[in-house]
Amino acid sequence: MVPTIQNSMKPFKDMDYSRIIERLLKLAVPNHLIWLIFFYWFFHSCLNTVAELMQFGDREFYRDWWNAESVTYFWQNWNIPVHRWCVRHFYKPMMRRGSSKWLAQVGVFLASAFFHEYLVSIPLRMFRLWAFTGMIAQLPLAWIVSRFFRGNYGNAAVWVTLIIGQPVAVLMYAHSSLPRPELTLHCVLKGLPP
Repeated sequence: MVPTIQNSMKPFKDMDYSRIIERLLKLAVPNHLIWLIFFYWFFHSCLNTVAELMQFGDREFYRDWWNAESVTYFWQNWNIPVHRWCVRHFYKPMMRRGSSKWLAQVGVFLASAFFHEYLVSIPLRMFRLWAFTGMIAQLPLAWIVSRFFRGNYGNAAVWVTLIIGQPVAVLMYAHSSLPRPELTLHCVLKGLPP
């Protein structure tokens, strides 16, 4: 993946959109495979191992998010512990205080966007709001998919956003981290000075 990211910096600099799209698609497959492997390793293997060791009865860490016909269904089912936490600490309190369902959902996505950006910004030592923007973009995306795509088309739309959305974020952070041509991605990944 690193060579693909390195090779995508020149098209970004030149704003060569056809090459940017080509690099994005080249990055999409390995990025998505890594995401799926991480998902299986963490949510299925690690969490179930910890649950077994601690004799934890509730083993529902995820549901069938891969069958999601809407973005909303995906976000409700891919990470059950976080979803339940957000419902308990953000959604229900906002509803009890008289907020509309839509406003409570926006509040949950704002909180989630903040935490996604926080989890990306700290290790990368940069604050660029790409993860925040990607999470907030899920709100109009959820509306568009639920309104215009049904059944298998909705599922295809969810998968396309999963497969394309993450490489976009990777490229945006990589591009943001390389403001000077003399600074290479290798230096950034190794934490070396330029």
